[in-house]
Amino acid sequence: MNNTIAVILTLLYIVIVATLVIKKYNSVFVFLVSGMAILLISAIIGGNSIMGDKTTGNAVIDVFAYAANAFKSNASGVGLTLMMVTGYAVYMSHIGASTKLAYLATKPLSKIKNPYIVLSMLFIIGTLLKLVITSHAGLAMLLMAIAFPILTSLGISKLSAATVMIMCGFVDWGPNDSSAIFAAENVVGMPMMDYFLTYQGKTAAILILVCAVFLPIYLRHMDKKDISAGGTVTKAQMPQDASCPACYAMLPIVPLVLITVFSFIPSINLDVVTANLIGLFFVFILELVRRKDRKEVTADFSVVMKAMGNSFANVVSILIGAAVFAEAIKLLGGITIISNTLAAVKSAPIITMALMSMITFFAGMLLGSGNASWYAFGPLVPDVTAQMGVFTATIALPMQLSSGIGRCMSPVAGVVIAISGMAELDIMDIVKGCSIPAVVMYICNLVVSYSVV
Repeated sequence: MNNTIAVILTLLYIVIVATLVIKKYNSVFVFLVSGMAILLISAIIGGNSIMGDKTTGNAVIDVFAYAANAFKSNASGVGLTLMMVTGYAVYMSHIGASTKLAYLATKPLSKIKNPYIVLSMLFIIGTLLKLVITSHAGLAMLLMAIAFPILTSLGISKLSAATVMIMCGFVDWGPNDSSAIFAAENVVGMPMMDYFLTYQGKTAAILILVCAVFLPIYLRHMDKKDISAGGTVTKAQMPQDASCPACYAMLPIVPLVLITVFSFIPSINLDVVTANLIGLFFVFILELVRRKDRKEVTADFSVVMKAMGNSFANVVSILIGAAVFAEAIKLLGGITIISNTLAAVKSAPIITMALMSMITFFAGMLLGSGNASWYAFGPLVPDVTAQMGVFTATIALPMQLSSGIGRCMSPVAGVVIAISGMAELDIMDIVKGCSIPAVVMYICNLVVSYSVV
């Protein structure tokens, strides 16, 4: 196939898939079926097996065998990790532990008189909570109930406060985050804690500090501009506490603490799934002791199971579809041709980093999902970096972080839609409010990632 035609077909395929997802077609179906269609056309026309030496004996059947293997590997590997993490996080929310943690972490800040110092500190606390409350929408809605009233009661506009609630989840990081786990184990090919401690944690910490300085300056300017234009500020009531004991605030961080502590003990290998299982066992024992209705406590186990099932339907299924989608892109060959061209250019790694990160940034914005964006294009990174002779994390880290940043300014993202409704603000006003911070963080992400990796 001619190189130009290959590049055109690859880009056209990506545009068609993105358009269908934007138009609300089921993203998993689009990724999976479109990818299989490309693989089937190749098998029928070229007769080449996607399975290589592991062929079933028929190139067409091999396409379905490849898709079946994608189900098996993702459901039992990183998929199980994501489901377990989600199950634990949802149970923490169910028993009020997450609310207690957020309440105790943010309540003291209401006594500080300067509202924009409070804004900055709440932002930092929110990003730290993202380590244990990995759902962007879940974190933002929790903060809306707890931190949003604190900010508005101090005189900060609803739009600025809502912007902070969304930007608190701009960085997908930590040992429990689904996109970070996928980046470490499936793309870079290294243990999650090594990836986090060596690369992601440093980069994320710098980005959080930069954003903590930028946000109050920018939002203060926007609030003054709004007031001068005749806008008003409505002060809200202070938030309510959760009913569970204060010690429950520590429960959401149990798996994170276990993973971190045992990562420094070479004789013990504790993975994310095991850490979350230990946490669940410990919490259920506490609940059996604390609550009088033991049957109700045992019934709560269904909350964990349902959360894991929802995780499979909403997250792991995207992994499976995206794996087939990525293989189809590789088969078309356009990305390989582009990477080969860039490999011959001086300073190509930083150019490739910017271009590949831009893809996930805009995909996150258009699709409204950082996971869908990263899972779709992340698997392409090892081949690209192999062609260029650079370490995979050099490109993978900024791409992974960019997908979450782009989500913050997406009008179709669940977190934006949810916060718009809770704050009673127009979606496009929130998108505009988050746009400048998101673009600034995207640029900072490229600079910091290139410096760290």
